[in-house]
Amino acid sequence: MADSFQQARSGGRDGRSHPHRAAVVQWAIDRSGISADQIDEHFATRGWLSQEKAPTLKQLEQFASRTGVPFGFLLLPEPPKFKLPVPDFRVGFGGGIEEPSADLAAVLDQSLRRQDWYREFATENELDPVEVVGIAADLSTTDAAADMRKRLDFEVHQRRGTWSDTRKHILRAFESLGGLTVATSMVGNNTHRLLDPDEFRGFTLTDRLAPLVFVNTNQTLNGQIFTLSHELAHVWRGQSGIGNEKPSADATSPVERWCNATASEFLVPATDLATRLLKVSAMSLVDQLDSLAGVYRCGTLVVLQAMHRQGLRHFDDFSKEYEAEEARLRGLAQAKEGGGGGHYNNQPFRVGERLSRAVISDALEGGTTFTEALSLMSMRSVATFDEYARRLGAA
Repeated sequence: MADSFQQARSGGRDGRSHPHRAAVVQWAIDRSGISADQIDEHFATRGWLSQEKAPTLKQLEQFASRTGVPFGFLLLPEPPKFKLPVPDFRVGFGGGIEEPSADLAAVLDQSLRRQDWYREFATENELDPVEVVGIAADLSTTDAAADMRKRLDFEVHQRRGTWSDTRKHILRAFESLGGLTVATSMVGNNTHRLLDPDEFRGFTLTDRLAPLVFVNTNQTLNGQIFTLSHELAHVWRGQSGIGNEKPSADATSPVERWCNATASEFLVPATDLATRLLKVSAMSLVDQLDSLAGVYRCGTLVVLQAMHRQGLRHFDDFSKEYEAEEARLRGLAQAKEGGGGGHYNNQPFRVGERLSRAVISDALEGGTTFTEALSLMSMRSVATFDEYARRLGAA
């Protein structure tokens, strides 16, 4: 890369264009989370990609700044390989793919930047470490789930409202303990870059001061609640990781098996389920599942899995019953969460309310530049920042 760098420097000084490779430019655009059209408005990258034009050194430096790519990477002969910064627990993916998609790389990179920023903010403001990180590392899944329910104010008798209310409650309860949350279906605010739930459903970045859980919301609301519970189990265990598992998945990793079981017990406590099953024993299985899912505010598949795992109901062929329930749910064409709700209503979930308030207050006090604040919150204008701060009550 040293030769390329010297070549770029000599080319830039006398105004000649810098030799480049289209694949590296395309990689930088994909990784940035910014649409190709928006990038091209400033840099005429279509010409770079077609090799009809080449960027000058100054243009390349500006392009690196705009896309958030280290300048030196643009001098490489080919795009760098992105290595996952967390253990890979994905079923069918772990160890089997060379590199994550550009979308996954982008949200991981953004999440790490946010975590780094908040860690520094917490240190400067002498905030206490988040007590729950790793607190259940030596506990059973039952005890870990009980601790989660207690600290998150999520005992069965406390659950009210819709499934959307349930997700909101758990997110906010974790943030009240000092954690960071992100729940989104896209890269930044780019509706053209939707996240693939088959590639990943969520990930956790553990940290004593800034633990972060990320939920890919491009799945059913019931799926989101299980994923969120699973990622919080990672925090309580003190283990980072990325996964794409469903409640029914047979995890190959002991960590994932523990987190799956803890998440299931968190949502559907075994002793409570045993008592409630007696009250609905005369119902059909479908009616039992619907009734109990309403009590626990989670999906019927999680309830079904809990029945089976805890041996509370006999199944001649559990896989067949599970597949039948999946088919029933597909047939119901369960509506996704109400049509978006608008940018400003979604932003506290896409960024996280705790991080949003911290960034806003630090920017208004001059500790963080507005350029950095906009980047951290995936915003493009100060006007949007101001309106979001006003609506959040943080202005």
